[in-house]
Amino acid sequence: MVTNFFGTNQMVTMCCRIFCQLQPLKYNIGLTKKQNNMYKALIIFLLMPLLRIDSCTKIEIAADNSVDTNVVGKWVLKYKFLGDAIDTPCGYAVTDVRDITLELSENTESSAKKSLSINGNSAVNNYFGNFTITGFDTKTGIGTMKIGPLGSTKMAGPTELMDCENNYFNMLNEFSEFRVQEGKLHIGRFKKDTTPSRDGGTYFIYEKAK
Repeated sequence: MVTNFFGTNQMVTMCCRIFCQLQPLKYNIGLTKKQNNMYKALIIFLLMPLLRIDSCTKIEIAADNSVDTNVVGKWVLKYKFLGDAIDTPCGYAVTDVRDITLELSENTESSAKKSLSINGNSAVNNYFGNFTITGFDTKTGIGTMKIGPLGSTKMAGPTELMDCENNYFNMLNEFSEFRVQEGKLHIGRFKKDTTPSRDGGTYFIYEKAK
């Protein structure tokens, strides 16, 4: 909410000047007592619209919906941060795995202003869904969002890759925060306080696809 440039002090000063400029006119035309009272009432009546400007003229500023969150695009999952340790997408023991990707684009089927479409490759299947931004704190650079519902193709694969995929989908469905830090997209749950702890949050670390 922004107040009109006519502040209260400026308005009072302007009204006093107008009143003083009109005072000589009263004496020049020789008003009677009754006419003088009418004169005062007329001056007050004429100044009322001006006095009301400060309290009535307000400019509504809509919430900033243009915050550039830099999440749109294709991302590749590189790591998982798990409290106090970093792991690869499917664990260091699983080496033969394709890139797990996340592509965020404008959702043309939704009327929500901050609704994006999700498409990507998991360890075995392709998946899709919605990524809806519900808030963004410009001070911390952390946004809140809702993912889902997620859908996927139904191909089968090796047990270790299917376990990796199920774990990936389950974590995505539970996560509710995101941020872009040093060009990397983090999606998960972040540590907010500065108290020393082994729980530094749990989140995925994506890098922009080349």
